[in-house]
Amino acid sequence: MLARVIGLLGPIDYHMLERGHETSKYFTVEFDLYRINEETNEMEYITPQETSLEERVQVSDTLLLDFIGNLLEINPRRRPTAREALKDPWLLFPYG
Repeated sequence: MLARVIGLLGPIDYHMLERGHETSKYFTVEFDLYRINEETNEMEYITPQETSLEERVQVSDTLLLDFIGNLLEINPRRRPTAREALKDPWLLFPYG
């Protein structure tokens, strides 16, 4: 699931990974994503498959895609607050 998120939204900021309490469960010391194969008990690297919101949501409304992308921002410092999100151009656009 984490690989899908990274594939869709991009890499997680290094400073967030460095401060994460559970980072070592999912990332190597070089911040490569990995998992432990339950059958072999060996580490396997995971390469996230890049995709886009447009592919996943299957809409062409760029304002909506920008709105969703902003809300899904991994870094909370860059993610809009609820108040900021309510001022998004997609919500303010006079549809209809």
